[in-house]
Formats: sequence, C-alpha cells, structure tokens
Amino acid sequence: MNVLLIFPFSILEWNNKYEEPRIPLNITYLGAAARKAGHNVRLVDLRLEQQKRHLDMPDTFENDGAILLTKIMEDKIIENEISVVGINCLYSGLYPVVVHLATRVKSLNKSIKVVIGGIHPTIYAEQILNQYKDIIDYVVIGEGETSFVELLDCLNANKQSEIADIDGLGFWKDNKVTVNPKNNYVENLDELPFPAVDLLNVSDYYIDTTTWHNPKNHPIKTPIPILSSRSCPKCCNFCSMHLVHGKKIRFRSPKNVVEEMKMYKDKYGLTYFNITDDNLTLHKKKLMELMGLIINEKLDIQFSTENGVYINNLDEEVLDAMTNAGLARLHLAFETGSDYIRNQVIGKNLYNVKIDEIRDIIIKNKYNHIFLYGYFVIGLPEETEETLNETYELIKSFPLDNYSLFYAIPVPGTRLYDQCLKDKLFIQDYFYDVDSLVSQVNIGQMVNGLPNIKPYNLPISKLIEFKKMTLDYLSVKRSNSQVPMSSPLRLNILKS
Repeated sequence: MNVLLIFPFSILEWNNKYEEPRIPLNITYLGAAARKAGHNVRLVDLRLEQQKRHLDMPDTFENDGAILLTKIMEDKIIENEISVVGINCLYSGLYPVVVHLATRVKSLNKSIKVVIGGIHPTIYAEQILNQYKDIIDYVVIGEGETSFVELLDCLNANKQSEIADIDGLGFWKDNKVTVNPKNNYVENLDELPFPAVDLLNVSDYYIDTTTWHNPKNHPIKTPIPILSSRSCPKCCNFCSMHLVHGKKIRFRSPKNVVEEMKMYKDKYGLTYFNITDDNLTLHKKKLMELMGLIINEKLDIQFSTENGVYINNLDEEVLDAMTNAGLARLHLAFETGSDYIRNQVIGKNLYNVKIDEIRDIIIKNKYNHIFLYGYFVIGLPEETEETLNETYELIKSFPLDNYSLFYAIPVPGTRLYDQCLKDKLFIQDYFYDVDSLVSQVNIGQMVNGLPNIKPYNLPISKLIEFKKMTLDYLSVKRSNSQVPMSSPLRLNILKS
C-alpha cells in the first residue's frame, strides 16, 4: 500500500519565532514501522518546507505560503499514487492545519483514506470524527506503530470487518463513532525499527549552531531527537502524556540506543542528541548502564535532556556518569518552589531538601560545563503569593542559566482538568464544552499566552506580574554577564 505521512506546517509562532528545524520522531517512527510491514512509505515534513523557505506565518490558508505548502503535499500524493495519508497533530495549534490538509486530500481523491494521530486527536477522537466524518476516516489513539500498521494491513487486504478490532483506533461503524480504547503498548521497544530518517533529506535540517553551547567544540549541524524509554509513571496532575504512552514506563536496551546513535554518527556524521524521554533518570540502574555503554563505546557524543529529568535520582555518581558520556545541557523539572504544590497538588514527590542537595553538588567546578535549564509551572488552582515567592527564591538560589515559566494548562484527561471543571475555574467558556475546546488553537501557548484558569486565592494580575518580574530577573542576570546566552554562567566572571 502506498502511504504518505505528513508533519503539518505551522500557523502559530513559538516564543515570537519559528521553531528550529527538528527531525520529526512521530512520522519517522511510524514510517519505519509501516515500511517494515511491507508498505511503500513516503514522508513530507511541511514544517521544514515552511522554515527553509522562510515563509511568513500564514494567517489564512489562502496565503501564498500556505498554498505552496499544500501543493507540495498534493504533488507527493499524485506522484506516488498514494492510497493512505497519515497526518500528525502533535499539539492543538496544528489542528486547523490538519483539517485543511485532510480537506485537500479528499478534494484530490475521495477514495484516499485519511488517518490522523498525535496527542490532540488522542484526546478528542470522538469529537473530531463527529465533526469531520467526510474528510477524516480514522484516528489512531496514543502510541501508533502497532495500530497504524494493523490498519494498513486491513485496508491493503480489504479486511474491513477486522478494522473494528484494532486496539486504539477511532472510526465510524454502523452510522456512529466508535473509539477503541488504547490498551496495548509496545513492550519490547527494541523490536521497533530505528526511525526512518532516510526517507527525509537529513541535511535539510542542518542549522547554524555556531552560537550553541558546545563543550566539545564538535560540529553539531542539527540535534537528533532520540528516545531511550517511553512514558512516565509519575502522572503529574497537569500531564497528559500517559494518554499517549500509557502509565507504565518501558525501556529500550542500552545496546539498542547506542546502535541508533552509531547509525547517526556513521551515516550522517551527527553526534549531538536530544534525549527526549519523558523521564530519562527515573530508573538509576538503567540510566547508568546507558551512560556506561556510551562511555565504553567511545562514542564521543554530546546530549541534552530537553524534556526534564527526575531530580530525585540525581546525585554525584549520576552526574559524573552523564558528564563523562557527553552531557551538555541538563533540563530540570522543578515545576515550583513550593513543597506543598509540588507534592500535595502536582504529585511529584520531590522536596526542596533534595533540590538543595543537588544545588550543592552541581556548583562544583567539574560541572561548570553543564548548561542548566529550569522548567516551572505557575498558576495552578492552589497558587498563592506565598507559593510564588517560594518559586522566586528557588530561581534566585539555584545556579540556573535559563528557565521557562509556563502557565498551567488543563487538558482533558488530566486531574487538573477535572478539578477546574468541578470548581469552575476556567477563564474561557470553551473549556466547559469539549466540542468547542477541540477547535481552540491557542490553549497550548504556554509561553506567549495568558492564564487559562484562575487560582482560588490569587488574582490573575499577580500571575502576570510575577512572570514578567521573574523573566526580567533572568534578562538582567544574563545581560550583566560577559557570556553569550548559550553559555553557562558558572564559566564566566560577571561584570562588576
């Protein structure tokens, strides 16, 4: 079966700029699984096509750039006689583009099957199928490799009746929407083929990295996303990733991960990796095995932990191993400076005494090369001026080189959403109606947007003021230094 997998172009800027080009793990993993099953697969990354052409962010699909990007997709479909088009909807801001692309696919040929997947369709499968039955045929729920391949096999063999038994699939049957819950996940991740990056032009993702923090001074070209595990069992009250990967963490073997790293190094000369696990350091023994193999194999790589790590498992032994394996950037998911919010509300089981311990370790000179990035979530229902002050004190006391403050976003399927619905904390009315919420594109704009919920005992204005104050503090801290934004402050002498 001839299959085209698409990553859509963007209609929303992130932090007032385009995202840097990134190889998309979603369609490359799906493409590899479909190809392994014998299907003819093509990939098109419309976000990359948008970026490399420096196209303006379209405010309408009649925009010249949007028309050009849509035509790139249409030409791929026609040239390759595509029978199934899969479109990834990674986050809510892409949903209007997904609908637009699906509409164009069906206008070319109504017999082409359109399949969508990603976190947004996983959450809103029933609503999407009800609203767009004429252009979207199937929704893949959660982790997609097995379900998508089973769907392709059934379509290819014309076994329509067997489609109804596919785990984690939404579809129309007997004039009504059926959504099979996602129950089965890939237990042995080593069985999955490496992402099909060879179906893309990897050199198209090369960017100017001359200003990047680069302790080894190696050519970076582009950071490579790589997963050593899937899921996180912690289930923080605001996190929806368990809807995609389930609640049980699953690990690849260190050998399998290292073999993939070798593939990128040997075939493309790429040695900088973004390890995108939901929780890389959750299992200390497995982490140490992976770091040890990277060291023993003399890979001479660098890596970052961009999704944050489990701080409870950090200690000097772990930091030494990660450093020796090539750690360049360590992202720390503090969430807040309040023990109460972090543990009683979020459910993170991380206390300030541990954070203080890590601070005292990481200020040692042997870790000066590590760029420290902090993640914080503000505006949960229980937030107060006191808890905000605790967060500010943590930010000032920890040697962070940069950080992000995100407003809490309640996503259906999370404890936070249920709480806000029950206590009527939503600022926008559409949060109370899931059929309306599915089409909102701005709810995920945690960096640029405004709060979506109101705390019990704190005015919204205080949140906005706090975020500005805290980011201003960072701006002054960086501008008073002698170093570029990408460099750790601990390496440098501050201006007097």
